[in-house]
Amino acid sequence: MRAGLWTGLVAVIIALLAQLLIAGIQYLLNKNVDFPPSILAMAVVFSVFLACGRILPGVELFYMRHLRQPADLLNRHMSIGFTIPFVMICRNPLASPHTIGLIILCFVLTGVLNTFSTYALSLPLQGLMVRWDKRFCGKQTSKAEGLRVGGPVSESEGQKRLFHESASISSSVSVGLDPEVAPDEDRQQSFNVTDAANAQPHTKLARFFTFALNYPMLLLSWTLTLTVGLPLRLVSPATTVLSTTLLSAIWLTTLTLQSHLKTTTSLPPALRTLLSGLTNAVLCTSLALIALAFAESAASRQPLHAVLATLQTNMTLPDLILSATTTSTTPRPVPTMAAGDIALCILNAGLVSWGLKLYEYRAQLLSRAGLTVFSVSSLLALGNVALGPLLARAVGLGPASRDLAFAARSVTLALGSPVMAMLGGDGGLNAAIVVVSGIVFQMGLGFGVGGWMERRVRGFVGAWGASAAAACCRDHADDPRTVAAGVTIGINAAAMGTAYLYEVKSDAAPYSALSMMALGIMTVVFSTIQPLAHWVVEHVSSAATNA
Repeated sequence: MRAGLWTGLVAVIIALLAQLLIAGIQYLLNKNVDFPPSILAMAVVFSVFLACGRILPGVELFYMRHLRQPADLLNRHMSIGFTIPFVMICRNPLASPHTIGLIILCFVLTGVLNTFSTYALSLPLQGLMVRWDKRFCGKQTSKAEGLRVGGPVSESEGQKRLFHESASISSSVSVGLDPEVAPDEDRQQSFNVTDAANAQPHTKLARFFTFALNYPMLLLSWTLTLTVGLPLRLVSPATTVLSTTLLSAIWLTTLTLQSHLKTTTSLPPALRTLLSGLTNAVLCTSLALIALAFAESAASRQPLHAVLATLQTNMTLPDLILSATTTSTTPRPVPTMAAGDIALCILNAGLVSWGLKLYEYRAQLLSRAGLTVFSVSSLLALGNVALGPLLARAVGLGPASRDLAFAARSVTLALGSPVMAMLGGDGGLNAAIVVVSGIVFQMGLGFGVGGWMERRVRGFVGAWGASAAAACCRDHADDPRTVAAGVTIGINAAAMGTAYLYEVKSDAAPYSALSMMALGIMTVVFSTIQPLAHWVVEHVSSAATNA
């Protein structure tokens, strides 16, 4: 209990420091530079820890003892920031069934092509990288030596490698659903009512106290919702307090339920996998907020878009800090934050904490695998920018803004917005595509789709020698299957898929984070190349004119 509170306190401190760092970068950046400060903050954290680790030998041990678990906690909850963009889809006017069908068709086609091409490119390429490294291939690693690379030797040598056989997409997920290797925080916080009833006296009071000790934040969120948020909403039209506390309560409830479903032994494995996949926290929380918005609209007789506007004011904590440091001679409204802005702050804090995770896995990133990640990510970024809109136009989607939304199909929202601004794409549709893609990938991994895809692609590229290369280094961190799995999820599921890999402690997680950043950065770079951008926009617009 005390360790959990300390981890939570350190996570809050890291989140606040991340907001200050983002605010500082935001202040230093020129207003004309439209680049996400959270991504730059992540790079700054990684660079600072990497430099300090070279100079001070105690940095690694300090990170492993004091910062690793808080970073994992932030990563576990950062996906709450994706619920608001999903909810904001309802602001757009409902398209015709024909248009919705074409959007779904383009979404499926681009998703399948991107997923298979990413894995088919990264697996043989990393296999070639491994074969060229004679020392790497010639080294026979035993299970005792197959330790995770990147953490401090003094810490990792005494730890069990949770995922030494989880290099593939399917095994990463299957281990995540195995109660024997559940994440540490889930193991500490998981609560089975039946087990508690057997261990404690059969009284409701004893079970309540046990539940409260295991889930203090969940109980606090619902208490604040019922005793503060709901009464305030009944006596005033303001919904900020209610939406904030309810968002937290629903999110924590869904995570708790999903964690219990993953670790319970009272359900058949197939049913357990199905239910844990359906209780996706982002999906369930988003649907609950949409239902709340419709109910609020009906009760207050306000338009739906007006109700949704109260969920997000686009005023994050760094914006508040910067507004407090600037002076203005003209009166201006007092800036306020809503539930969506708080969720976005948590998302940005999670992105910054990835700098710590990248430092933890620095050995993998600063190796031949890093070259594989950058190469494949650059190729996919070029393909998405140049061919994604043309494919949407060939299907007959239109208008040009919707076609151009597929230029950043899988780019994380932090980097997709400037791409849409430069190309003139539909930002709302792009956000919906990215969020839905992340949800589909999370649920698909839970259902074992990754294993099916891996078997198909490995059969296709087996003649290229990737399988043989993988066989000689199965227990090594640069296993081609591990790298290919991470790159595939990072490119196609962005931050949401990467957060999932970190949650289940997969060795593919750092490659996923690096590929997500590389894809986003290279997509921005390719979008700024004027000849390429003009060529794409011109062909999409001319096709729309001819149609």
